[in-house]
Amino acid sequence: MTSEIPTSDDTQRIPHARRAEEKREREPVPVPEPEPVPRRRGRRVLKVLAGAVAVLAFLAVADRWAVLYAQDLAAEQARKSLKLKAAPEVRIDGFPFLTQVAAGDLDRVQVTLPDLDAGPVSIAQVKATVDDIRIAGWPTGIDGVDLGKVRGDVLLDFADLTREVGASQVRLAPGREPGSVLARGRIPVAGTEVDVRADAQVRREGRQGVALTVANTRLVVPDVLTYTPGKGGGLQLAAPATGRMDPAEFEETTGERLVPGRLLKGPAVDALVEHPALLKLAGIDSSLLRGLRKAREPKVAEAMEFSAALPSGLPGDLGLRRLSVTPGGIRAQLTGADVSVPAP
Repeated sequence: MTSEIPTSDDTQRIPHARRAEEKREREPVPVPEPEPVPRRRGRRVLKVLAGAVAVLAFLAVADRWAVLYAQDLAAEQARKSLKLKAAPEVRIDGFPFLTQVAAGDLDRVQVTLPDLDAGPVSIAQVKATVDDIRIAGWPTGIDGVDLGKVRGDVLLDFADLTREVGASQVRLAPGREPGSVLARGRIPVAGTEVDVRADAQVRREGRQGVALTVANTRLVVPDVLTYTPGKGGGLQLAAPATGRMDPAEFEETTGERLVPGRLLKGPAVDALVEHPALLKLAGIDSSLLRGLRKAREPKVAEAMEFSAALPSGLPGDLGLRRLSVTPGGIRAQLTGADVSVPAP
């Protein structure tokens, strides 16, 4: 058997073949370009998206219009049923509203009632939030509304209170103790400006009322005297006034020792009124003392006392719970649960 021996031409062709093969391996493989999307298909997609956006926008606008209509309707109904001067502000939360109505269940409604008549005074503002509102009888009809939970805040403004009870010269402010109120003001007595100072206490009156009781009323001329009207009251002379008086003459006239701040009752006060010269030494006019003696604690207190209540006929257990006194006025918590409101 014979073997073929490559010729010189063959040996020259082999390296050329290898180099051609290596060159082909180094060259990048061309990637086919994606086929262009037809313009008609892109325009169709854009039209579909634009239509969907338009439908959603229309539904959103329709939903908001339905909310506004329902809010106005609820506000007018509340005005009529509670006999309010003006319709309250009603805001229905949650989106979408129409879905909630279809289910007969609203998530949350917020109501604000301004300037609510409450007897001799007015309630400055009532803010309430109602959660889990169920429409009774829905969808065949509307038998009423069931309120799952009601919580709110009631404000009696100090400025309104003093104006409405006719004690415009007196200002109310929070006291040191919880639920206490300080009454401060000035009134003219026999041509002299006299400070009115009193302590008051806020209390609940029934489930839906608030009352302010005034006690310990004092009429004060600073650095001169303090007069407490009513039973157990009397006259107290300040140290600057007693320092200008004759102790011996004072004791001979009144039968009492001259001591700053000591409470002088009926007979001693009568004796001072009958001796205007002795009072004049202390800078006190006898007409002032006579005017102070005419003041009666019940009369002074009644000018500042008041009671207020929520409108009668409120459904369920809606009522006032916790009272607090703030710089702006008296606040009370409004609460209620599982309150059923019948249809009008």
